[in-house]
Parts: sequence; structure tokens; C-alpha cells
Amino acid sequence: MSKRNNNDRLRENIIRIMCFALGVLITVSATLIRERVIMDSPKFQDNESEEPAKEVKEKEEVKEEESSESLDVEKYKIEAENLYQELISSAEEVSSEIIEPEDDGTYIIDGKSSKLNWNTSYPAIAEENTLEWHAARETSYDTTIRTNEFDKKVIENSNIDFSDVKISILGDSITAATNLDEEQQALYNYPKLLSEILNCEVVNLGIGGSVVSRCASNHPMVERWNEIPDDSDIIIIFGGTNDCLFENKWQFGHVEYDLRMNKETFCGDLDEMCSAVEWKYKDNIPDRYVKFIYINPMSTILNDGVYATDPGNMVEQRTFAEAINEIVPPYGFDVIDLYNQNFLNSHDPDINHNYVTDGVHPNPDGYEILAEHIASQIIQRINQ
Repeated sequence: MSKRNNNDRLRENIIRIMCFALGVLITVSATLIRERVIMDSPKFQDNESEEPAKEVKEKEEVKEEESSESLDVEKYKIEAENLYQELISSAEEVSSEIIEPEDDGTYIIDGKSSKLNWNTSYPAIAEENTLEWHAARETSYDTTIRTNEFDKKVIENSNIDFSDVKISILGDSITAATNLDEEQQALYNYPKLLSEILNCEVVNLGIGGSVVSRCASNHPMVERWNEIPDDSDIIIIFGGTNDCLFENKWQFGHVEYDLRMNKETFCGDLDEMCSAVEWKYKDNIPDRYVKFIYINPMSTILNDGVYATDPGNMVEQRTFAEAINEIVPPYGFDVIDLYNQNFLNSHDPDINHNYVTDGVHPNPDGYEILAEHIASQIIQRINQ
């Protein structure tokens, strides 16, 4: 009896195992069949082709965009060549006015010896139109790329020897490139790039946060101008970006000459600084010609936010730009007017995305474009 019971239990266990195995087999088979049916279905095939089709479409869009940009650049290169030929023709028309070099290779400019043959008839402010005029005709991105192609053409065709020239630049964080990490800052600050383009010494006097006026009390340039080396041949001041972010209408002061002579206002301190530079590097250097250039900062989207917070008290950047163009030239400064040129204007999303990613400071590509523009502007002011 006991033996028969053991046999019955064994038989039952075998049956259970076989049933379990059969269940597993049926489950696996059903799963395989279901997956095969789904894969063969038109809906699955459509879904399967959606991703590759999407990727193909995206790639085609990128290619179209790159192709469009390439066509634009080629168009700008052709325009740059035409503009450069016009520049050459203009130079030939006034060739009789070009000063011949002295025996030592220098030139006499305004009765003083100069290492460079400056065109004294070049306008102090070459930009005749306003930011609004330019912005109504094309984007800042188009203006910047178009200008850059022309700048590169001017640099490429220059035969001017800058090897013995010393340029000093007084500026803020844009000049110091403090938005970049330490390694990039050393490589891509625009004074260094300018030095490489012109093959000359460039002294970088940029300090992050520096303002023109004393009223903001942050490394004011009106108190730093005397850091400019005495043996500078070209002095560049690039200031005003931080002033338009921090100073209200009382701190801005007055553009009118009779009202501007108040210290600790932007207008008063800008006048004082430019007057002091003229006094030291022109009036008190009797035998050597020094060129003065002021860079009117590019339009920044950050000023909009500052002005919008308190429009009754804050000042639009346009007003600062107008003040620079009014106050600076009488002291012998030429103005590179980035603001009214609509150059590297961070209001343009394409500029903001590609070149001025934080709304104020250029990235390495932006600094390269800026350096090329400054180099081109210097070259265009010299007879060759």
C-alpha cells in the first residue's frame, strides 16, 4: 500500500512538471506570435519608419540652413570685394595729399613725428546713420557678418608695418574677457587677438566691472587713464557698457558743455578723462604723434532690463551712446561706433546665440570678430 502511494505521488509530480513546462511553452509561443503580428502590421511599420524619417528631415533642415548661411557668406564676400575696391579708388583720388615718409621712415602729422601715415581727413565719426536706421534694414547678425567679411578683406590686403607700434587699451570686462575661463581668457581676449592680427604690442588695461565715471565707484576709468604707458602710439578707450547698466539720470549728468562739468557724473567724468588724455599725450608730447580712438560699446539687451525696472530714473543706452559721440571727438578722438553700426547687438537672437551669449560679453568667436573690426578700423585710417 505504501509502495503504491509513493508511485502515485511520483506520477502526480511528473504530471505537474509537464503541465508547467507546457504552460511555459504556450506562453512563450503566444508572445512570439503576438510580436510577429505587431511587427507585420502596417501601423508598426509606419511607426518604425517615423524616427528615421524624422532624423532625415532634421539633417536636411540643418543642411539647408548651412547651405543658406554659406550662400550668405559668399554673397557678403562679393560685397566685401566691391566695397574694398571702392575704398582703394577713394584712396587713389586723394593720393596727392598723402604725406611722404621722412628719411627715418616716420611721417610728420600735425607737426609731430608719427610711425604711421595717418589719414588726417578721415572723419572722427565715420558712422553717419543711427542704430534704428540700420536695424530697420537688416538684422545685426547680417550686419556683423557682412562687416566681418569686409574687415577680413581690409586686413588681408594691408601692407602696413605695425611691428614697432604700441597700442594701449583702457577698458572693462569686455577688454579683459573676464567672462571666459582662465585658459580661454588668455587666448581670446580681443587685445591679444588684435596684437596677433597687426603683429604689434598691445597693452591690455581692461578690468572687470570698470566704469567711466566715479559715481559707480568701480575702478573708474577717469581715475585709471594715467595707467596708459607714456610711449603708446595708439590709445584706445572702450568704456560705457557698465555705466549704462548702473547709473541713473542724475549720475548720467548733462551732455551740454556748460552743464556737464560736474564730477561723479558720466558726462562730466567722460569729459574730464578725454581732456586729460589730450593734455598728457598731445599737448605735453611736443615731438611725437599719438592717435586717440574711443569705442562706443555695442548695444546690449541687459540695458533694456535695467531701464524697464525704473524708466523714470534710469537712462537708455542710446542716450549714453549719443553722449559719447558728442563729448569725445573735440578732444581728438576718433569714434568706432559699434552701437549705431548695429554691430554685435545682443538684441538679435542670432547674435545672442552665436557671439554674445550672456547678452554683454562676446564668446571666443565674438572676440575674434571684434578684434578684426578694430584692426580694420585702424588700417582704414592709415594711408598706404
